[in-house]
Order: sequence, then structure tokens, then C-alpha cells
Amino acid sequence: MFAQVLATLGLLTCVFLAIDMALPRRHQLAWRAWLKRIGWRMSGFSLRGRFSSRDRRRAAHDAALDAIARAKHRSGTWDGNVYHGDDFEQRQRRKPH
Repeated sequence: MFAQVLATLGLLTCVFLAIDMALPRRHQLAWRAWLKRIGWRMSGFSLRGRFSSRDRRRAAHDAALDAIARAKHRSGTWDGNVYHGDDFEQRQRRKPH
């Protein structure tokens, strides 16, 4: 019995999402606004996603700046735009075969 109820809820969710995706953009926005107006909320889920695209871009930019700063402060030498770590010279002394 529980499995049938769970399967029915899953099927209804898929049907509602398929209908939402099939609607034109202006109808999607109106439908979602109506759902927000009546107070439909699920914990941890929103119709726009977890982060806005601006937040994702800002987080990616900050992560890139952090990676660049870590790379600049590592010990080693730069030959143009090529980084050679401290163990680079030791690896070059070994025989190539």
C-alpha cells in the first residue's frame, strides 16, 4: 500500500513537471507566481534553484581568484608562463628510460 502511494506521488510530480516544461515561458512564470502566492513551499527546494546565476558566477570567480593566489605563492620557479615545482630539477636528473 505504501509503495503504491509513493509511486503515485512520484508519477504526479513527474506529470506536473512535464506540464510545467511544456507551457510557454509566460505561463510558466504565471503558474509559479500563483504557487508562491498561495504559499506553496517545500523545505530546501525552490522553483528557481538553490542559487541564482549571479551567485554561481560570483562563487566561481572567487574560487578562480583563490586558485590563482595559491599558485602564485607556492615555492618553485616560473619559466615564462610554465611553472616548475621544487622537485622538477630532481626529476630531470633521472634517466629517461
